[in-house]
Amino acid sequence: MSMAIRDPPPCPNNLAKASNSPKMAIPSSTGPPSGAKANGPPPFAQGGPPPGIPLGAGPPPGVIPGPGGPPPGIFGPPIDLSTLPKPPPSNPSLPAILILCTSSTAPGHVLPLTAIATHLVQKGYPVHFIGGVQHAHIIASSGAHFISIHESLSLAKGPYRKWGMERANYPEGLPRMVQDFKTFFIGQIEGQFLSSKAALEDLRDRYGKERKIIVVNETMWFGFLPFKYGASLGQIKGWDDGEEVPKTVGINVTPVMLDGEGMPPFPLGILPGEGEGVRERDRVLKEWYYKYVVKEAYDGFRENIRRCGGVEVPDEWMVNLSYTAHDVTLQLCDEVLEYPRPDLPPHVMFAGSLPPKKGGKEGYKWPEWWKPEVLERKEGRRIVVVSQGTLARDYTMLLAPTVKGLAGREDVLVIALLGKQGLETPPEVLPRGVELGNVKVVDFLPYDSVLEHADVMVFNAGYGGFVHCIVNGVPVVAAGLTEDKCEVSARVEWTGAGINLRTGRPTPDAVAAAVDTILGDNKYRLRVRELAAHVAKGNPVEVVEKEIIALS
Repeated sequence: MSMAIRDPPPCPNNLAKASNSPKMAIPSSTGPPSGAKANGPPPFAQGGPPPGIPLGAGPPPGVIPGPGGPPPGIFGPPIDLSTLPKPPPSNPSLPAILILCTSSTAPGHVLPLTAIATHLVQKGYPVHFIGGVQHAHIIASSGAHFISIHESLSLAKGPYRKWGMERANYPEGLPRMVQDFKTFFIGQIEGQFLSSKAALEDLRDRYGKERKIIVVNETMWFGFLPFKYGASLGQIKGWDDGEEVPKTVGINVTPVMLDGEGMPPFPLGILPGEGEGVRERDRVLKEWYYKYVVKEAYDGFRENIRRCGGVEVPDEWMVNLSYTAHDVTLQLCDEVLEYPRPDLPPHVMFAGSLPPKKGGKEGYKWPEWWKPEVLERKEGRRIVVVSQGTLARDYTMLLAPTVKGLAGREDVLVIALLGKQGLETPPEVLPRGVELGNVKVVDFLPYDSVLEHADVMVFNAGYGGFVHCIVNGVPVVAAGLTEDKCEVSARVEWTGAGINLRTGRPTPDAVAAAVDTILGDNKYRLRVRELAAHVAKGNPVEVVEKEIIALS
């Protein structure tokens, strides 16, 4: 019996849940609490969505989002590369391999790869890591040998600022995501390819042909794919035509993006389902999405791969190829945090979630209020942490509404994270005429250390933040539309880990109502603790090492 396709609820991230979607052993989410009003959908400029599929709303009048792109000095000021520590010697008892790590330059993608690099170096593997100079210190602190990306992708000479200013002209949600596909993803392919070539030349010059190279490739680094699709290694000094392309381990640090049965196209943020009606829904959505919405990006990706020599690139969407191109692709989370995917290719596997990393760096100075307000907090007082993330630092989106909605209350302490060391509190974060005695605004705190004490996390639905909250057992209020955030918000709802506000710009009342719902209903805390206990059983860095050895 076919199922009628209902219009999704009037929410900007399109969370349309089919009436006969499969049931999981989780409590159902309450959805938006009372007062969580969604913005209306904007007009769509290319092709138009099918009826009943609203798109993300743009910023309110007069609000101009920040320029985006990797901010300079995200991990501190520029450094002299000659001062970086030298990597330790390799362990001669291990397989004769070299490991080359690659990652897109967004902090949320770099940090998980440095955790993997740290483990591999500690085990004695020689690890080299391509990255931006702004990340050189944290990469080198893993023990890996830092290799700078091509100058065309540097903050000084790259197009990030220009792309960031351009993206502000596109409404938040799918229109901006499509623009990001064409710039921050596809626009970096040539520079990433040149970076990969330079690294392979450097490794061959250093080690000759004695060691086999294994590439640990974060899936949004497309610069190695031309070699997987026919580009000759003979164009690189020291390499020969016909030489075997190094094996690759793909590492995915976003929600699972691969197309599949019962899965709408990524990143519409629509929950999966089953049945004839759902299959028809997904067929219509994919045809609309690939033929109209991302057609320019779809073609541009394949053209850029071919321009770099990858003449055998399949006629597939780049998100799918970011999984299928590698010899093994590992999803850096536990499968309980994702939709059931029995149709995944056998080489795509869940590695597990990285464990919490407690404590600050050596020499870190905790705020004066940390001990009396957090470590010695009053009995019955709850702690709410709010973060806008590290890149999209438009504090009018989430920080300001959260502060305004919860300021002046005796029952909660609000810790507002600005997302970067050295930032000062902007005036729009602090509402006028409101007593702020229970609000602490701070530039930076070690994420896992503050979550250890949190009762609720209000966040912009970044995937790294979601996983951090799960491993720390903290329920969440999710409010995000940009990048992959509507997909993360959908998973918050699916897993029962918190409340999805279904907007990137919630009202103060909506945030307060969601926080109170979670604090007043213990099912959220119990569910997240159940998830945390499950994911704690895994060790993803050992899974990565195991797959590397298998490929060697």
